[in-house]
Amino acid sequence: MAWRYTLPKKSEQKLSDKFYYGFSKQEIIWVIVFIIIASFMSFIPIIPNDNPIKIITTFIIFTIIILINIIAKKIGSKNYSIKIEHKVWEFQRWGIYKRSKFKKPVPMGLIAPFFLTLFSLGYLKPFIFFQFNAENLPAKRILKATGGRSAERKEQINEEDLAYTAAWGFYSLLILAIIGTILSSFLNLEFGADLAKYSIYFGFWNLLPLFNLDGIKLFFGAFLGWVFITFLYLIGLLVVIF
Repeated sequence: MAWRYTLPKKSEQKLSDKFYYGFSKQEIIWVIVFIIIASFMSFIPIIPNDNPIKIITTFIIFTIIILINIIAKKIGSKNYSIKIEHKVWEFQRWGIYKRSKFKKPVPMGLIAPFFLTLFSLGYLKPFIFFQFNAENLPAKRILKATGGRSAERKEQINEEDLAYTAAWGFYSLLILAIIGTILSSFLNLEFGADLAKYSIYFGFWNLLPLFNLDGIKLFFGAFLGWVFITFLYLIGLLVVIF
């Protein structure tokens, strides 16, 4: 039996009630934590203690990448009548049977990226920190529904809604990479080169169709979209590497 992504139960879709400028308190905390972790990961194996400007600009780069990625998905989610909230990537179920799971979710987004980077001496930098949960907004969905298939499914959240929402995040990172490449090519700014490189790395790792990452949502909800975006990121990798 092949494993595939499944929508959460309705009881699990309720998100935080309080949002500050579109972010929940939990999201704000995780964003700050992962900006710090991502910046530290980028320095391994050598932390530039003698270059504080490099450290500051790296923090700025990951602040831009993480915030733009999340904000783009939040904006996109409104088009699909869902509200999303990001949290640490969690791992709980390890088998196909209901009993094949840990009692409590393991915060893999907090553990795996840091230690994989450390143990590989910086050769691997898996920027896989977040997953997002979605809450259906049926009132808005009903208003937008117009005949045919959309009318049949107008009250329920579906995999395509999650896939297209995730796609907004991937496209936003590609745009950042293009901006970074322009800054690097025409203004010869190291900031631009790093922005392009880490935008591509961040997006590519999250495209992996595994666990509850954005890639799995895109893979099962819009497979051709996943193939197309993966192709774009492979081109981006070639550009930033060579």
